[in-house]
This record gives sequence, structure tokens and C-alpha cells, in this order.
Amino acid sequence: MERLLLTNDSWTGTILRAGLGLVMFLHGAQNLLGWFWGLGFEHAMAVMTTQLGLPKIVGVLIVMTQFFGGIALMLGAYVRIAAAAVILVMLASFGVLDYGNGFLTTWSGKQLSPGVEFQLLAITVAATIMIWGAGRWSIDRALESPRSRISRERAAREAELTVQPPSHL
Repeated sequence: MERLLLTNDSWTGTILRAGLGLVMFLHGAQNLLGWFWGLGFEHAMAVMTTQLGLPKIVGVLIVMTQFFGGIALMLGAYVRIAAAAVILVMLASFGVLDYGNGFLTTWSGKQLSPGVEFQLLAITVAATIMIWGAGRWSIDRALESPRSRISRERAAREAELTVQPPSHL
């Protein structure tokens, strides 16, 4: 459990998790609550089960991952679990959506045709969050044990000492 919460004091994790968390939360709020001109839970589930052919439990997990995973990412709480769930949702979308145009979303013509650029970007950001951790101002950082924080800081100081440039440069 300790390794799950392990993070650093970097702004990288903070910025990435806040951005991805906001996007996922907004999508989840559309699907769960009908906010921001969304469908709401009943209609979102109808689309997922009838039009996309997903089992109801999968649709529920997608909506919950979007909404609660987005909140967890924004707060920096168990971000590795939330990021892994986002990756699974994005990978699952490859199997159910029609990507006739390939990489880019097409906004012209008779109908919107989705591309894969959003999913690939979300997967990339989520994978980076899984590597970096939550960063500054996160619940993960607050919950991190003092013992692991001290050992991480000691390792960073030792690395600074061993990676000094030659004095003749």
C-alpha cells in the first residue's frame, strides 16, 4: 500500500492529474448527473447498452470511473488506481466506438466521426501519472508514511552527491 501512495514534490504530477481529473470529472458529470448539457445516467446507460451493446455493469463502471476517478485525480487521492481505471476505460472505447477516420476526429460532413487522439492522449497522461504519482498538494502525499518520505529524500540527497559534474568543466 505504501508504494501505491508514493509520490514526489513535483509539479508534473499535480498538473497532469488536475487536467486529466477535470476532463474525466466533466464527462462523468454529464453521464451521471446530466450536468453541462449531458445525457444523465438513465439516457447514458441506454446509449451504452443499446447503441454500443455494452453490458449494464460495464456502463456503470465507465460512468463511475469518469466521475469518481476524475474527483480522485483532482484531489490526488489514490491516483495510480484512478489512472489505471482511466486507461482501462480508454482502451475499452477502442472496442466499441467506430473509428472510421483513424487518428483525428472529423467535425465536418453529416456526422461527427471520432478519432483516437483523445483516448491516446488520456492514456499517455494517465500512464505518466502512474509513473510520477500525485505530486504536490495531494492526498497521496499527505497519507505517505514519514518513513518512506525520509528514505526517498535521503536517496535524492545521495544521488545529488554522486552526480556532480567534474570540477574541470
